Amino acid sequence: MASTEQKILNSPRMTTGIQTQSASDVVLSYRIEAETSRVLYALSMPEYIEAWLQAPDDDTFRFAFDPETREGFRIDLYQGEVRQSSLYSACRVVSSNQVRYVWKTISPNSISDTLVDMHLRSSPGGCILGLKHSGFKDNVESTWCYKMWHRSLECLCKLMSRNRSAIIH
Repeated sequence: MASTEQKILNSPRMTTGIQTQSASDVVLSYRIEAETSRVLYALSMPEYIEAWLQAPDDDTFRFAFDPETREGFRIDLYQGEVRQSSLYSACRVVSSNQVRYVWKTISPNSISDTLVDMHLRSSPGGCILGLKHSGFKDNVESTWCYKMWHRSLECLCKLMSRNRSAIIH
């Protein structure tokens, strides 16, 4: 997977990493009621990622999550009982406030390499998570990922908030 990450990072589209942006990039920001270190852990451990990463539509797709190593995971996307594609991810903690996923999505008619960068910034009562997912081949892929990230980050916010309440009481 390291070569996939290097390929994406060295691509002409990724000249300065997360600072550049194209019209198809998914860019989201969420306030999370949890300490930065807890959120970083939830973003970087495959067994925790499984708890909050969601398909964009329960009726159409389901995720079959399979942690491969501590630094990566695979998600198989099914429609009904038929696997439509597989997503392979390398996960790397870049710093104490940044996590990066390099995704390779393989379907019967295409292969796509994309990059997900997540930055955390402390704020009163929690932190702000900024996400940028880039490298899409088309707007269909970008729109699907936008819906997936929106739903997933909403789930992450609820999980972190709920767990914080349980710890305080």
